[in-house]
Amino acid sequence: MSRVDKAAIVRAAEEVVRDRGARKLTLDAVAAQCGLSKGGLIHHFRTKQSLLKAMLEAAISREDDSVATFVSSGDSLLVSRLKSIFELMEDDKGLPRSLIAAVAEDPMLLGPVKDKEEQQRRDICDAYRDPEMAELLILAAQGMFLGRVLGVVESEDPIIERLQGRLLALSADLN
Repeated sequence: MSRVDKAAIVRAAEEVVRDRGARKLTLDAVAAQCGLSKGGLIHHFRTKQSLLKAMLEAAISREDDSVATFVSSGDSLLVSRLKSIFELMEDDKGLPRSLIAAVAEDPMLLGPVKDKEEQQRRDICDAYRDPEMAELLILAAQGMFLGRVLGVVESEDPIIERLQGRLLALSADLN
């Protein structure tokens, strides 16, 4: 690569995590993946933690973009959030699983995720007549997501699609 920016480095790091797992994410591995020297990589990300933080921020941004796409197509905020979680469940390449493992190594990386969840909770409270039910639906979807990511729930399990439909139907009742 002749010109590598931070976004390209983050994508290369995601590929390393997908292909080899979070424990194999090293600055050397990422540098090799994107064709940089380790010094060139360190120019952008001084530590593995700063790179992991950028990866989490990119994942949050992608989820935000997904929610915005669903909202722009006419879905409510709650339905959009649920559909975005369901999309994440379909990532069979393991990035969510690997990012969870990375966060387990350094819980301080959860800061942006917690901030996002707090903002979404405020948005839901402002938008729905029964914000507790809306939050319950989101937490149920997140539980399904974690079950899928951790391998407790198989993707082929027919209950997943039925439960997703149920959550969407329940969310429609809140509008």
